[in-house]
Amino acid sequence: MNSRERLLTALSHKEPDRIPLDLGAGCSCKFTKYFYVKLLDYFGIQEELVMNHIPYQLVTASDKVLDLLKCDVRSASLHPIPQAENPYAKKWEDADSYYYTNNWGTRYRMPKHQGLYYDLIGGVLQDSEDEEGDQKFIWPVPEKFPAADRQQLEDYRRAGLATTISEQFGNGFLQQGPLMWGFENWFAMLLTEPERCTLFMDKLLEKKKEYYDHIFEVYGGLVDVCSEADDFGTQRGTFVSPKLIREMILPYHKKLNDYLKAKGAGYMTLHSCGSVEASIPDIIEAGFDCLNPVQISAANMSPEHLKKTYGKDITFWGGGINTQSTLPNGTPEQVREETKRNIDAFARDGGFVFATVHNVQDDVPIENFIAMWETFQDHCKY
Repeated sequence: MNSRERLLTALSHKEPDRIPLDLGAGCSCKFTKYFYVKLLDYFGIQEELVMNHIPYQLVTASDKVLDLLKCDVRSASLHPIPQAENPYAKKWEDADSYYYTNNWGTRYRMPKHQGLYYDLIGGVLQDSEDEEGDQKFIWPVPEKFPAADRQQLEDYRRAGLATTISEQFGNGFLQQGPLMWGFENWFAMLLTEPERCTLFMDKLLEKKKEYYDHIFEVYGGLVDVCSEADDFGTQRGTFVSPKLIREMILPYHKKLNDYLKAKGAGYMTLHSCGSVEASIPDIIEAGFDCLNPVQISAANMSPEHLKKTYGKDITFWGGGINTQSTLPNGTPEQVREETKRNIDAFARDGGFVFATVHNVQDDVPIENFIAMWETFQDHCKY
C-alpha cells in the first residue's frame, strides 16, 4: 500500500498493511520551533524555519524531515492572498515583552525573558455589553489562495501521500467566542443571552463556508481529510454541558461538515482537546469521522475505553503518547512502554492514525521522541 491507500483503509475501519503515521504534518501533531531545531540537529539538516502559528510558535516541517520520519500525511502549505486590510492585525514590543494581535482582535503577549509561547491577554469584544456593541466587530474577509498552490497537492497525490487541509477560518463555534469576548463572558452569554451567540455563530458559519469555497477553488479533488478545531474539553470534563454542546454548538458543525463533504472534503476531523468522552456520540452524529488529538490523560479518555466503546464509529487520530507527562518527563523506556501499550489498545480493526497527543513541545528530549518513533516502527505492522 502507498501512504494514501494506508490512511483511507484505516479511516474506513479496516486494517491496512501498517498503521498510518502523522508526525509534524496534520491536525495538531506539529512541532514547536524549539523542538524542531533539535530534530534538525538530530538528522544533521540545515533549513530555514517557516512559522505557521505565532501564538503556539509552531513551524512547518519540511518534506525532507517528514520523509525521514516516514510520515504518511502531508498538509497543504497555504499562502493566503488577503482580500482586505485588517484593522486589528499588528505586532509590537516593549522592553519586557512581544505582543501580537490577530485578525480577530485577539491579543497575545510573550515575555522576552524565557518566553516560549504567546499568552492570551484580551479580546476585541471583552467590554461589549449587548448586540449593538457586538456589531462594531469588523469581520475578517476570508482569504483566497493562488491557483499555483494546487501543484503541491498534485505532487503529493502522485507520490502516493495522503493529503489534508489542516488550517481553518478562525476557531470553532464554541472556541472562537472566548477569544473575542473572554471565557467568562462567552460562557455566560451562551446561557443567558443565547441569541447574541447564535447571531455570531450564524455569521461564522457563513464565513467558514466562504473560506472553504476559496480552498476548493484551488484544491478541489485533491483533499483526503479536512479538519475543524473546537476545544470542548478540560482535563476533567467539558467546558460547558454536553447538552449545550449537542444542542447549540454541534448543529453548526453538522451544517459545515455536510457542506464540505458535498464539495469533496472526504473525511472530517474534529480537533478537540481534553475530556470529551461525554460528547463523542454527538461528535459522531455531527458527521465527524476522526477525533484528534485524543487526550488520553484526561478523565474517561483511556485508550481501552475509547476503542471498545467508539472504535467502530470514529477514527482516533492521535493518542499515541502522552505529551503532558510521559514524552517530556519520562525515561526512554517509559516512552517505549506507553507507545506500545497505546498501539495495542487503538490499532485493532483499523480506525487509528498514530500521532502524539498534541504538538511536540520544547521540553521534549530528542531521545524520548526517537524512542517513541522507533517503537512505532517496531510495532506498526498488522
